[in-house]
Amino acid sequence: MNKDEKIEYARHIIDEITSRFLKKDNPYLIQEGYEYIREVITLYAKQSNLLESTLVLLENNHAEEAYILLRSMLNNSMIIEYLCNDNENKDRYKDYMIQPVKSQLSFFYDIRKAVQEGWMNSPPRLNEGIREHEQNLIDKGFKNERRGRTYADTRLLSIRQMALTNELSFANYMTFYRDGSKYEHSDFSSLDIYRQPFITDLPTTMAFVLDLSRTNVELDTKVLNTAITMYSFTFTSLFRHILNTYKHLIPVEELPTLVKLVQFLSDNDVYFLNNSTTEEELTNEGTEK
Repeated sequence: MNKDEKIEYARHIIDEITSRFLKKDNPYLIQEGYEYIREVITLYAKQSNLLESTLVLLENNHAEEAYILLRSMLNNSMIIEYLCNDNENKDRYKDYMIQPVKSQLSFFYDIRKAVQEGWMNSPPRLNEGIREHEQNLIDKGFKNERRGRTYADTRLLSIRQMALTNELSFANYMTFYRDGSKYEHSDFSSLDIYRQPFITDLPTTMAFVLDLSRTNVELDTKVLNTAITMYSFTFTSLFRHILNTYKHLIPVEELPTLVKLVQFLSDNDVYFLNNSTTEEELTNEGTEK
């Protein structure tokens, strides 16, 4: 497939998955004990938007900017994988859900540091806010004991931490996430593409014309192929997880079509299943918990 055909294919996959699997525009009712399913489904819905946005950037020859969204897609994919492989106590889910409290506390710490440096006046109730957030963490079980004292566990969940939980996540982290960081953080090596020479005997570090329409063709292909594969892989992984744990959440009338969709993705070299699985075998998954 050429680039335009791949983009058309990707949009077809997005439409199929969002309508049949994500049940776009249909209501969800989340029962107690299913809370993490709410999160992973919503994360994957965001994945659909990220892929669509990536396609728009690639259509406009902005592969370097699209790589930033690819990095976000990988971030989402890792969180989904992380939550779907939780323990019985749902410790990963609890840690994920407490992140806003930890992030706010980290922000308070930064403000306190700025106040100590004399860069700003202390906001009202800053210290009280810090104590309240620390106590909130302790009350919810996020705490450490040192020398007979109890301290709030303020460690934020990191991509590196999630990448080290399994081999596939680590491989993706090493291959794509770290590589994409130079585009995310505007490393100078990622900016040379925009500078074009206009004096033959001078390098573009000395004389150049800005051309914002240029892109790295190889990077363009890499981002497009990887984004489609990642979206498909995450769908297959999440679909199998729900099929094995909460099969009743998948509408009976959509199950055969979704099974065929998984096989369709595999047959089109977007995502290869580890083992050859027949439609009947895939449909029967999830009958035992």
